[in-house]
Amino acid sequence: MPKAIVITIDQLGARYLSPYGNTWNPTPGFDQLAATSLTMEFCLSSSTDLDQCMTSMLSGKHPLATSTHVSLLQQLQKDGQSSVLIQEGDSLSSIPICQQFSEVHSVPFTKAGNLANSIEDTSIAQFTGLTLDLIEQQLNHDLIWIHHAGLGASWDAPMQSRERYFGEEDPEIKEISLPPFGPLNDPDDPDEIMQNVHAYAAQVSVLDTCLGLLIEQLKEEVSGLDEQVLLIVTAPRCLPLGHHGGVGVDHSLPGTDQLHVPMFLSRLDNSASVGLSRNTSLCQTESVYSTLSQWFEQPDSNNPHVHQSLLDHLQIPGTPYAALSEQCTVSIFPNGSTAIHTPAWFSVQSTAGQTQLWVKPDDRWESNQIGSRRQDIVAEFESLFERSTQIATEPISLAESLQKQLLR
Repeated sequence: MPKAIVITIDQLGARYLSPYGNTWNPTPGFDQLAATSLTMEFCLSSSTDLDQCMTSMLSGKHPLATSTHVSLLQQLQKDGQSSVLIQEGDSLSSIPICQQFSEVHSVPFTKAGNLANSIEDTSIAQFTGLTLDLIEQQLNHDLIWIHHAGLGASWDAPMQSRERYFGEEDPEIKEISLPPFGPLNDPDDPDEIMQNVHAYAAQVSVLDTCLGLLIEQLKEEVSGLDEQVLLIVTAPRCLPLGHHGGVGVDHSLPGTDQLHVPMFLSRLDNSASVGLSRNTSLCQTESVYSTLSQWFEQPDSNNPHVHQSLLDHLQIPGTPYAALSEQCTVSIFPNGSTAIHTPAWFSVQSTAGQTQLWVKPDDRWESNQIGSRRQDIVAEFESLFERSTQIATEPISLAESLQKQLLR
C-alpha cells in the first residue's frame, strides 16, 4: 500500500527560493529538493484564506465551487486507510476539513519575543525537532501531513542571518521578531519594503536549513519500508511584504505575491529515483488533491476538479501537464476581487467591475498595469470573469490571444 508525506509551509512565497529564480537569497536545502523532484514553476493558490486553501488541497474543491465534495480523508477512511496531521500549535484545528484526519498532533508553538541567538533557538528549529521526535511513531499511517505555520507568525531568525543581506548604504536593520502586519508607513519608501523583505528572507533561510534536515531524516525513516512513499512540499498561500500597499493579505492590493507558491513532488522510497524535472504549466493548489487521489488509487472520485494530477509528469518526465489552451487559474482575495492567470496575462477584477491587466511572465511584481493600452485583452478577460465560477470548475479552451502575446 503506498504512503504519502505532505509538507505545507504557510505563507511561503516561491519567489524567495533559489529554485524559482531568486539570486540573492541562497536556499541550498530547496535546491537539493528541486534536484530530485518535479518542480512546478507556476503553481497558484486558489485563495488567500487558509481555510479555503486547505479545503482545496484536501478535496479538490475550488472556493468558487458550489457542489458538495468528498474529501480525500473521507475516501481513505472508507478504504480502511489512515491519516495523521502534525501541526504547529492549533493552526489548522478550526478548519472543518482538517478535523477529518484520523489522528492529530499539535506541536507547541512558541511565539517569539526576541530574535533568536542561533538557528537552533528559532521557532522553526524547535518545530522541526519536535516533529522529528514524532515521525517514527506515525509511519503506520498512509498519509502523513506536516503543517508549519511560523512564516506568518514568527520572524525570529538570528541577527547575523539578516545582516548578510544588507550593504553599507542600505537602511538600518529592523529588529522585529513578528511580521509587521498592516499598511506601510510610507508606501513610496522602498527602504521599508526592503527591511521587511530581508527579515522575511532570513526566516526563509532558517526554514531552508531545517527543511533539509527534516527531509533527510524522513528518507532515513522510510528506508526500511516496503511501501512506495510520495513526498509533496508546497504552501497554501503567500505573505505579501509591502510591494502592493502593506504586509499581510488584509493590507495588500491583489497580486501574485499572495498566490505564487512552491510545488515540489518527489519520491522518498529507494525503489524509485526522481531526477531534476521542471514544468512551466500553470496549476493550482487543487492539484495536490488530484495527485494524492491518483497516488492512493482513488480515480473513481465523483469530485469534479479541473486541475490535473501531477503524478504522470513525476513518473515520466516530459509528459505534458495540460495544453496551453487549457491553462487558466482563478483565485479570490479578501476584498472580493477575483484574479485570472493565463500563460500570457494576469488580470484582476474588483467587486466594482474594474479590470486591471499585466503581462506575464515578464511583469513579475505587477509593476506596469497596461489595461488602458490593451482594451482588446481586457474585454476578453471581462468575458472570462463573467463565468469565473464555471472556469474554476470546468476545463475551458482559451483564445489564442490569452495563451501568448500577439502583436496587434
